[in-house]
Amino acid sequence: RTRSTASPFAWTRAMLTTAASSGAGRDARYLAIVICGLLLGAVFAARLVFASALARGSASSYVDASADAMCGDAPRHVVIVDAGSTGCRAHTFEIVPGAAKPRFQLRAIGKKVKGHTPLASLAGVGDDAVANAIVPMLEQALAKVPADERSATPLYLWATAGVRVLSDEEQSSLWASVARVVSRRTRFRLGLDGGGLRVENERSHFRTIDGEEEGFFAWLAANQLSGRDMTSVGAPDAEAVPQTVGALDVGGGSAQIVALPASKILSPDERGRPPADLLELKRRVYVRSYLGYGAIHVEKRMWAAAAAAAKARGESETSIHCAFLGRTEAVDGVTLTGTGDFDACEREVRAELRALQTRDGSPMRAPADVVGVGRFLAMSLPYHLTRFLHVALPDGLRGFPRPTLSSIKAGARRACATKWEDALAGWDGVDANTATDRLPGRCFDGALVTALLEGGDGEDGEGGVGFGFSPNADEIEYVEDVNGNDVEWTMGAAMCLIHPARMGSLRCDAGTTGGARNDGATKAVAVVVLLGAFAVFAAIKGRGLDVKIPMVVPKNGGFRKG
Repeated sequence: RTRSTASPFAWTRAMLTTAASSGAGRDARYLAIVICGLLLGAVFAARLVFASALARGSASSYVDASADAMCGDAPRHVVIVDAGSTGCRAHTFEIVPGAAKPRFQLRAIGKKVKGHTPLASLAGVGDDAVANAIVPMLEQALAKVPADERSATPLYLWATAGVRVLSDEEQSSLWASVARVVSRRTRFRLGLDGGGLRVENERSHFRTIDGEEEGFFAWLAANQLSGRDMTSVGAPDAEAVPQTVGALDVGGGSAQIVALPASKILSPDERGRPPADLLELKRRVYVRSYLGYGAIHVEKRMWAAAAAAAKARGESETSIHCAFLGRTEAVDGVTLTGTGDFDACEREVRAELRALQTRDGSPMRAPADVVGVGRFLAMSLPYHLTRFLHVALPDGLRGFPRPTLSSIKAGARRACATKWEDALAGWDGVDANTATDRLPGRCFDGALVTALLEGGDGEDGEGGVGFGFSPNADEIEYVEDVNGNDVEWTMGAAMCLIHPARMGSLRCDAGTTGGARNDGATKAVAVVVLLGAFAVFAAIKGRGLDVKIPMVVPKNGGFRKG
């Protein structure tokens, strides 16, 4: 800490000169240096082995858990955004730790905040346009959190089928823009450098989730809200996962079916153990996601095909069965007029699904032990459709919220046959989930939902169209919420982020509070190194060896030995 004009190599020369004065001292010092070097090498080796063990213990590709906003002490709140095909929806959750079972609870704060701009439509636009579309929604979601806790609240903005259809390059550019906007224009707590994009893993703040993740998240939420304690999975005293409910989800871009068959509740080996963590649970659960089978995608393809067929015939007008009676719509210069023929519409929808199934090589028919789990919760479009039919039809939808598929068909058949002007006058605004711009699609929605869920066409094999539910069974309950909580995949995603047995939790635990466990191990080894060096020094002195330690102090602007 003292300035000197001496040569920077003066101290080194002093060491060498002093060492040369005693052969025994030189040998002792060399011995001590060699031993300390070996011990220091052991420190680095231990760190490498520790990191390797973590990598083997986790299926995650996460490499820097110390920067994860979810590592360390869990935050009091978290915001999860569902960037879907029709818009974005922000959910704010309060995290309540539990002393026993459940290990924690998630309490939704108020209703979800809706943004009406689909994230996929923002690909290729500037940061300002992205900010205008998402920042007001994010600010409303964060405003639900107490002011003194907002800067500690993490945000996870994840996209589903609408963004999956974009190219990798388009997605990368879009997420980079979202990361810049959120880090610069909001107060959310983000891992890494505020972008969260240097690591692609299940806890990145901005990413596109795949269909299986979306389905698994929805299934977790459905079971937790139905009274199954999914927070205890992986706990030392955890019992077998109880009989669970299945989940059905149909959105604008994809459809999912998720269930845990009774045969998979315990491991197939002789030990019959429950799943050790969420990753093992996910492997046991039957999850199938079908990209392109959602309402917006199928409807768009069918309308375009009808217009193209009319053009090929040299016609500027044609009829379409999947629209309300008398409703007209222009597509590619062709006027499509609805016939309201539900049965013909359903046949056309099944043909479209069969073509998708053949193209993708993805059979839809679920195994018998999946369909037969006992109870399913259907959410998103299936609920919106059945709720609409229940409030729109004069005598409601028979059996709602657990109507049979036959009942849904009967209701949709009556709705489709209604003249469009009468439907618009009588049904616009009667259902909160059926906006004016979605009302025209409810006839088509009825055919799509029944075609997806039912076996249909008398086909019993795995190649049949539809998941395979009986038309007269009532095991499916159509829900938007359970006990006041929305049944959506966002809650399941939040559970996976904070769950003690989450995927990659060993790595996250190792990095808790900035890598405390790594640092603690390193400090312990460092103490051992110092003690070892002192022991070597004491042993050498005890043998009477001449060990001279040079001291170099400043003198007259230079160095002198002492």
